[in-house]
Amino acid sequence: MTKNTLITSLQTIASKEEQTIEKYVAEKALGYCEKHPENFFSDILTYGCASGMVSGLVYYADTHTFFDTYYEEIEALRMEYESSTGCQINLQDVDLKNTLAWFAFEQIAYNLAHKLELGL
Repeated sequence: MTKNTLITSLQTIASKEEQTIEKYVAEKALGYCEKHPENFFSDILTYGCASGMVSGLVYYADTHTFFDTYYEEIEALRMEYESSTGCQINLQDVDLKNTLAWFAFEQIAYNLAHKLELGL
C-alpha cells in the first residue's frame, strides 16, 4: 500500500460518523506522524500503550473513560480473543478498565494494520 493510499484509507475510517475504536485508532494514527502514519502502527505494535505514545490513554481517568465509552466493543473483542486463542486475559491484580482499554486499542491497531496490509 502506498503512503497516499494509507493516508486516504485512514481518513476514510476517521471520517465515519459512528464512534468506534477503529475510528479512534485511525485518528490517532493520522495525528501521530502526518506524513508517515505507518510509523504509528510500527510503534504501537512494538511498544504498546504502556509506552505512553497514545496521548488519550495515559492516565487512569482517560483509560476509564475510553473503557466506559467503548465497553460493548471491548467486551466483544475480549471474548473473540479468548475464544480464538484459548487464553484468558489476566485481569487479577491490575486495573481492569486500564488493562482492557489498552488491550482493545492495541488489538484494533493490529487488526487495522493487517487490514491495511502494512506487513508489520
